[in-house]
Amino acid sequence: MKKLFPFNNPLGIVLTSAALILTISPEARRGTRKVLVKGMGAALALGDQVKGLTSGVRHQMTALLSEAKHEKETMNFQQIPDTMREMKEKSVSKTQEAMTQMKYSVGSLFNDIGEPEDTDAEQPFNVMADPSIQSKLNEIEKQLH
Repeated sequence: MKKLFPFNNPLGIVLTSAALILTISPEARRGTRKVLVKGMGAALALGDQVKGLTSGVRHQMTALLSEAKHEKETMNFQQIPDTMREMKEKSVSKTQEAMTQMKYSVGSLFNDIGEPEDTDAEQPFNVMADPSIQSKLNEIEKQLH
């Protein structure tokens, strides 16, 4: 006993004194028994709750899987190509509308650009400073706002 619970360790002192009290006092044994019985009852009740929770989840998953199987069996595969064709036609028409809108707003952007001014070969040409680009950008900004 001295090796398991040395007296210089607080845990050893507490366990040794608890063992002595339980050995000597019948009231302490009855109280300890009641506490242990209630603790075991609480642990069993908690286990039952966990078991009920897992069985409820299992039941819900089974219902979900059976619903998915039913949906798979009743799915009409003949309608899928028609639906995909409709989606394709809608997306093509939306793309054509967007292209038409873009041609309208940006189509004439580069029509009246003249030759760049004679510049120094050592310095880069600033395209944004070109007046024709500035006027086209202003037109586009007006159309967007």
